[in-house]
Amino acid sequence: MPNQISNMTRFRALQRLLLVASLSCSAPAVMAEEAQPVASTAALTVKVTDPAASSGVHIGDVLSRTVVVYAPTAYTLADNALPKKGSKHDGIELVDVVLQTQSASDHTQYTLQLSYQVFAVSTYPSVMHLPAEKLTFSGASATTTATTAEVPAWGFWFSPLVTGGTATAKKNLQPEFKTPLIDSHADQQRLGLFLTLLIASLAALLYINADGHWLPFMGGAFARAHRQLKRLAKSSRPKTAAEEKKALVYLHQAFNQHYGANIFARDIEEFMRLRPGFQGMQQQITQFFEASNQSLYDVKTRDSRQVIEHLLQLSKQLRDCERGVA
Repeated sequence: MPNQISNMTRFRALQRLLLVASLSCSAPAVMAEEAQPVASTAALTVKVTDPAASSGVHIGDVLSRTVVVYAPTAYTLADNALPKKGSKHDGIELVDVVLQTQSASDHTQYTLQLSYQVFAVSTYPSVMHLPAEKLTFSGASATTTATTAEVPAWGFWFSPLVTGGTATAKKNLQPEFKTPLIDSHADQQRLGLFLTLLIASLAALLYINADGHWLPFMGGAFARAHRQLKRLAKSSRPKTAAEEKKALVYLHQAFNQHYGANIFARDIEEFMRLRPGFQGMQQQITQFFEASNQSLYDVKTRDSRQVIEHLLQLSKQLRDCERGVA
């Protein structure tokens, strides 16, 4: 019995010795493991929105997928990690890639728009797939390892435009339909009205401002006197008393032609009765006859150039009354 107790005591001591030795050997390994970078276990949240219809897709159709990834701030998605625009997979081409980011306090939202266009050729309906994609997020620090967000493939039914060969296509040909013409009758009427108004406006401006006598109702006596006075005012000759009298004669001749006889200051009232269109100019006409008498009988010298300029303006006003536009 004492021998058995002694053996058990020795066995337990040996166990304790082995346990202490193993702990002393494993301690450096544990310390070394704790010194290595620890991989982050933060999860990515991925939401995928696929096209609404998974059937009736034809050649040339564009299918769009929206991928929303909520990533912790410790992860970033680089531009070179995105699917390559223009890549092709089994008759499907990635034609557009748009990435939008929205930052929050504890995460970043990545919204990825992927547009695929179908270029497959098949004479029978077949099942096709938008390819699976992988988005690699890199760690923002040395203690964060990269992680991947997987976008699964999405299947849909591809329908050919015409089933069968050329014989079937010929049977399904439709006659050409002539494109209906747009009714432009109302537009033509508006255009004609606008052109009529434009021509009438131009003719009115020409009638009011033109000095020529080649149009009807434009060769009146005062219109002719205005042309003569304009030439006289623009001439390079010195403006003397003789030139001033010549200018007065031009206007007197116009008054005589409208009155039908030689008109004097005492005949102004009768002139207004015969030519009521000039009644608004009665005061200016009276002043003209008074100035004319002073020029003929007064011995004082005056500025002939200024007098001729005044007569030129007066002849224009009389011409407007003659044409009925004043």
